[in-house]
Amino acid sequence: MTGCGGGEVTPSQGDYAGRAQTAGPAGKPTSPASASAPIASPTAGPYADGTFSASEAYGPVDDLIEDDSLDVSLTLSGGVITDVKVSGHASTGTSKEHIQNFVGSIDAAVVGHSIEDAHVQALAGASKTSNAFNDAVDAIAAQSRASAAQSTS
Repeated sequence: MTGCGGGEVTPSQGDYAGRAQTAGPAGKPTSPASASAPIASPTAGPYADGTFSASEAYGPVDDLIEDDSLDVSLTLSGGVITDVKVSGHASTGTSKEHIQNFVGSIDAAVVGHSIEDAHVQALAGASKTSNAFNDAVDAIAAQSRASAAQSTS
């Protein structure tokens, strides 16, 4: 299952709240400013433009060992996500449903946001899928940062 989706979903303010908030493509903040000082982001740029990919496995679900995974591809321009593609690999029918719901919501949650703001929490009720996506975002941010560092060397 692969897809880009729609829906009225925004990045969460849960586990990843407090990450540095950056401007979107038009220079407008992508989310409201926090009342406290932002915590230094573990994925601070600069970021290279391009398409970057990462795969993340996850499980168990409800104490069952599962071999679910996500393949995530993000296209970045100026540190802003312009395209997202997610392919899910589910080991059970329940996992497949969670991944489908997640894939159907992810596009609206991250496209147009900076990679700094791309973490989601239990998007479409899929917490383990969301966590795997967040891990992939961090890996992609690191790839893009490394590519930017190489191009300035």
